Amino acid sequence: MTMRSRLVPPLLAAAAALASQIPPISAGASRSLDAANIRSFHVLSSEEIFHIINDLADRYPQFATLTDAQTRFGLPAAGSEADCPYDRDTGLNAGCRNYILTIEDKAVHPEGSASAATLPEVFLSGCLHGNERVGPSSVTEAASLLLEVAACVALPTDPADSRSVNDAILCRRDLDERGIGESHRRWLARLVSTRRIVIMPTANALGYYQNKREEGGIDPNRDFPFDIEEKDKDKCMQTIAGRSINELFREHLFQLSITFHAGMEAITYEWGAPTYLKYMSPDDEGQSQIALGYKRFAGNFDGTPDYKTGTMNDIVYYVRGGMEDWAYGGSWDPDRVVQCTPNTFGGYPPEKTTYNDSTLRMFNVLVEASDHKTPPATKTGTTEQLLITNGAGNGHISRNLRIALMEIELVQPYVSILGAGGVALEDDIVPSKDRSNRSCMQNKAMLIPSNKKEIEIEWTVGGGFTVDETRIIHGRWEDMPLSIDGSGQLTDEDLAKLDGKINTLDATVGGGTTQWHKDGAQPNSGAFPTIGPLFQASIETSSYSPGDKIAVFALARLDSSWSRQPNNIKPEGPPLSHVVNARTNPTWHHESAGKVIQGRLLWYSIPLTLVVGDDANGSGVAIDLSSRLKPPKIDNGPQIGGGFGGNIGSASGGGLTGHLMVGIAACSILILFACVVLARRRRGRVEYSRAMMGALDEFSDGLTFEEEDAFSTPESYHDKRFDDSIEMAARREHADAEEEEGGRAFSID
Repeated sequence: MTMRSRLVPPLLAAAAALASQIPPISAGASRSLDAANIRSFHVLSSEEIFHIINDLADRYPQFATLTDAQTRFGLPAAGSEADCPYDRDTGLNAGCRNYILTIEDKAVHPEGSASAATLPEVFLSGCLHGNERVGPSSVTEAASLLLEVAACVALPTDPADSRSVNDAILCRRDLDERGIGESHRRWLARLVSTRRIVIMPTANALGYYQNKREEGGIDPNRDFPFDIEEKDKDKCMQTIAGRSINELFREHLFQLSITFHAGMEAITYEWGAPTYLKYMSPDDEGQSQIALGYKRFAGNFDGTPDYKTGTMNDIVYYVRGGMEDWAYGGSWDPDRVVQCTPNTFGGYPPEKTTYNDSTLRMFNVLVEASDHKTPPATKTGTTEQLLITNGAGNGHISRNLRIALMEIELVQPYVSILGAGGVALEDDIVPSKDRSNRSCMQNKAMLIPSNKKEIEIEWTVGGGFTVDETRIIHGRWEDMPLSIDGSGQLTDEDLAKLDGKINTLDATVGGGTTQWHKDGAQPNSGAFPTIGPLFQASIETSSYSPGDKIAVFALARLDSSWSRQPNNIKPEGPPLSHVVNARTNPTWHHESAGKVIQGRLLWYSIPLTLVVGDDANGSGVAIDLSSRLKPPKIDNGPQIGGGFGGNIGSASGGGLTGHLMVGIAACSILILFACVVLARRRRGRVEYSRAMMGALDEFSDGLTFEEEDAFSTPESYHDKRFDDSIEMAARREHADAEEEEGGRAFSID
């Protein structure tokens, strides 16, 4: 036995004693938080927003793109040299830039790809009126949270890279300590990776900087060419705020939009135009359900009641030239639309206000965020229980941040398989991880024993309110046509090719409701990490053989009730919005500016691959083969081809159960001891830690197979406490580095 192997037993005992005091990572987000992990929100200034969104674009280039209407569309800037002085550093001589922050998963949906064209799109406007201050802070904070969580969940990018694994553990612990538990992390990461989120924090940039309602004396929310008289066509598109939104909408196919205002507290929707003063819209059912959902998620606090909901005509007042009705009906109600001929800023081409049949068919909800246009700091809220309705830190910014997240969620239904055989998958959607070319066979896979006749599948459904039906289909991957690669929705053509080759569970698996429904998530039994309903069904596996790879899809149909209509609608006819038809009308198809919306009734999950093992492994339980933080250890499993070999091996055959596992375990133990020493020597801890890491690297490189055996038991490598020891050292080094450098310029906490 070598000196290093003789050291193992006492190291294990000491490490276990110390590490047992470290609290585990929680899957939930409702526990009480340490005061140090709670941050109070405040109304952000123009300059603060400028620095934050620039920092987000710099820090998360894989997800965030920052531009402005002046650069993107060649529009002039409103204002003088005295306005928005921070923009002087960007090369703008005078006025304020109208910034546009876009969040999307660029690696998964590269520009020009088919998946990029079909990404569902949402829009968030922080303010059209510059003195209504809650919205800009709410959408900026929402963007910060989304990007931070997505970047964390994307880690580790390489499970064999100990530094990436350590970063993953550290950031998850940091989020957990701030109340963002596993289920919410999975949810937020999915939003970033499966949608395109376009945000104008201060659409009226000049007004927000000056804290004035108008832009240069003109109201931007009377500046849109809807339901205004022909004689007033020179009274629209006068503002840069209005033109910026107009140009942006011409480049997208938004399905949902929110424009934040203040002066009262209400969530309102179409109609808000005088022509339709006594009528509901053709999409009233979907609009009212969404508004009520926003209301429930927003909640109330400290004597501030729940939001009122209803049409703008009923709850607020009607306007001519309002953004909301224009965005909803501008493409299909041409009698209400005029070509604008303004004289401001050198004019604006009238053809810019001629629209095709697709561009303007979104739900554009007006949220009157607070009675006070600038609410006091005591009412803006904190990060405590941020994602929980009526959480301890609820306030005006907290609840409108949640409304923004819910809009992003509701733009498209989705189905997600959570696990099988009582074993939860570690990951749902992994941002920045390729999902094409059947990569799901490696990224979402489980090993199941062949001695079981059936295995239970558990899944959830989101992106809507009512789950009308949901079920499972499954079959061998080798029987699937190549067009089914796991990255997109199954088509009718795909299903026709599968006739007779797949097994379908009876549709009586049933329906339910999501967490957004007034009845909450149903069914809700089970312990898998999800904020939504948990559906369960068993599939028969006795007909499959060892080595078979089974593709399991969960599917669902949602919100058929959105096609219902009240009696007093105008104009008469079926629903006309993208978001309603995309989930209720399979013949709906629209294309514009390189974007595509295709209607469908059934929504499919990314498939789970079940690899049928043999009975030799003796475990009798399912194993997550795709785990990135806890690579699987298979004692005597089959040799699995098709891309799994690099991640899985027998005990004697290498893989992550070999030298890498030993190296990580050894590093975990010794780093923990380093932490004890470092805690006594505050000065120089960072340098000492780095020196120890170098020594540990040399140590782990020389481990033998005999030493490997010492780490192969649950009491050693598989003990979760050693993961915590890695994280402890990293957190202490990180804290010292921050102290030396004066802290970060900006952080979500």
